[in-house]
Amino acid sequence: MCQVNITELRNNISHYITLCLTEDVQITKNGEVVAVLSNPDKKYYQTLVRLCGCLKEYDSGEDYKDMIGEEIMKRCGY
Repeated sequence: MCQVNITELRNNISHYITLCLTEDVQITKNGEVVAVLSNPDKKYYQTLVRLCGCLKEYDSGEDYKDMIGEEIMKRCGY
C-alpha cells in the first residue's frame, strides 16, 4: 500500500490512478489518511475470497466463484 499527500496526488493523478490497479493508494492530508484510492474489481475479488469460508457447508463440487456470487446476490436482495 502506497501513501501520497494531496498535493502530490493532484500533480500526478494519472500515475496514482494507474498504480491503484495493483495496490491501494492512501491519500493523506497533514499526515493523516483521509481517503483510499483502490480498484473496485480487486475489492470485489477480496470480498469473494473472504466469503469462501462461509460457503464451505454448501460445497457440492461447484466452482466457489459461482457460489460466492450467488450468495452475494441473495444477501444484497437481488
